[in-house]
Amino acid sequence: MAEILTTQSDIDRIMQNMRGKFNGLNKRQQEFAIEEFKRSRAELFELLSEEAGEDGVISRRRTRRIIRELDEVERQMIAYGDKALTEIVEESTIFTTKELAKITGVTISASQFDRINKHVIKYVINRFGDDNLVLSERVWGLSGEVRDELSTTIRRSILKGESINDMMPKIRDVYDTESWKIRRLARTESVTAHRAATSYNAQESGLVKWVRFHDGTCGRKDHHRHKCFELANADKYGKGAGIYKPTDTEIWMPHPNCTSYISYVLDERWL
Repeated sequence: MAEILTTQSDIDRIMQNMRGKFNGLNKRQQEFAIEEFKRSRAELFELLSEEAGEDGVISRRRTRRIIRELDEVERQMIAYGDKALTEIVEESTIFTTKELAKITGVTISASQFDRINKHVIKYVINRFGDDNLVLSERVWGLSGEVRDELSTTIRRSILKGESINDMMPKIRDVYDTESWKIRRLARTESVTAHRAATSYNAQESGLVKWVRFHDGTCGRKDHHRHKCFELANADKYGKGAGIYKPTDTEIWMPHPNCTSYISYVLDERWL
């Protein structure tokens, strides 16, 4: 067992810095998820171009056929979304484990690394949220919402006799308008993986018996009503507000879009 040559104030500062680095990673992940969902847009534009006449207008009699073809666009969004979110969860886990190894000075073996990665991914992917859905079902639901908006937009444009040149900006607007939902999902799942990985690493190290939960800073006036605020101010074990065991899963995912994080409370034997 390696000795941690640091103080609690040092570990707090270092983990706060890690949080800043992770936030930068998460912003890039959100953009990646949005771009992956938008990949289906190119196939949709190609479909519309093939159905249009020489004047760029799609005949009304082709409307039903095009709407049916949106099923394939939806399937692509689901496939791209599932793959992107899984990659994001794994990336967040790897980042967290590597950073914590630097902070604690504890070397994680290959078997431990694989075990942490496996546990976190399994937890995030199979976790039932407040919506009673698992990750793949959230992706499916989001893709279905985008498909419905596309269907309405395309049908309306065809009935108006608009050309595909007029239609395409409106389709881009649908994707752009729905991007906030993709961003929210990517943030939620990535940060959940980060918190879960922080806790699993604490368990694997054998050095960290307690962790501190820090609530998110959403800036909303009703923030005190959020679950993360409640958890950060609760004294579950009589050791102070926000102190939990690494195995307490309620601090891994307080609520969707939550920016809370977990830090380590070091064992006094190692201070």
